[in-house]
Amino acid sequence: MFDESVSKKIHVPLVLSMFIGLLTILINFFYSVEDIRSEVYSSQSKELRAAYVNGLREKKVIALTNVINLSSNYSIIESLKSQDRNVAIAGLQTLSRKFKEQTIYKNIKVHLHDANLRSFLRTWDVEKYGEELAGFRKTLRDVKKNKKAIATIELGRAGLLVRGIAPIENDGVYLGSVEFMQGFNSIVKNLRKNREYETAFLMKEDYLSVATALSSSPKIKEFVLAVKEKNVDKDFLNSLKGVEIEDTKNFQISDEYFLVSEPIKDFSNVIVGYALIGEKTSMVETVIAKAKSSLLKQVYIIFFIDIIILIYLIIIVRKKIIRPIVDMEKMAQELSL
Repeated sequence: MFDESVSKKIHVPLVLSMFIGLLTILINFFYSVEDIRSEVYSSQSKELRAAYVNGLREKKVIALTNVINLSSNYSIIESLKSQDRNVAIAGLQTLSRKFKEQTIYKNIKVHLHDANLRSFLRTWDVEKYGEELAGFRKTLRDVKKNKKAIATIELGRAGLLVRGIAPIENDGVYLGSVEFMQGFNSIVKNLRKNREYETAFLMKEDYLSVATALSSSPKIKEFVLAVKEKNVDKDFLNSLKGVEIEDTKNFQISDEYFLVSEPIKDFSNVIVGYALIGEKTSMVETVIAKAKSSLLKQVYIIFFIDIIILIYLIIIVRKKIIRPIVDMEKMAQELSL
């Protein structure tokens, strides 16, 4: 009886404390699961934003690099210098063919402007020229004033475009400027191919008076699609009807997609539209499940180690404490007889 009494007084608190410790670990696990979800959502939203920002930065670098090279093109300089459009037409046709054969750019758009900021040559519409541009092309006025190449987003009849614009000078004389234009379709394609992300570029409906080429594009709330519809996943496009397009601070979850919104700002830093970047919610949930599984494995390991420690302590306590006490009690009883 004495053996059992001592054993209970030592073992029960030991087991109880171990049980409380394990219970604390389990409670912490469930709280940690929610923390994991929040951390994954945060990290995934940052990755989506970074992917878009990097894609846009790459676009601007390409625009700037190409337009700087074009500003040194002999045909362009001689054409503006002599005011002979045919020289530039022939030179740019050759250049366009080389781009098509040797690069991913199959249909480059180059626009030349004369020193008075009038349209001199459009490669996609050579018969249209002479238009006065100074009144509504702030970028051209900036390039003429500062004599420095720029890469920016600017609205036009075709919608939202990344434009590289560089000054053209000859012996210190300002001859005009050259413009290299790109759309956003390649960003949509590259993010899908490289990251399995879906992307849609939306322009504010208010600008349709300028971007007349987008008048028949799909509309979502107060916005219109600013890239080719065939390049955007239909399910992703439909999912945008249920999200806050102008919410650029928080991530959002639709029926099928986890997504974020990034503002599209023009040369004057005015928001002209939004880029929506997303991935399947199933992909995000997979990341969360893997993190939870890893955490659960840690809980199992801790539980297993705690059980081993408990068993070890019980054996040690029994051998080193309980048994000597019981032996001493028996000895005391024998001496008292």
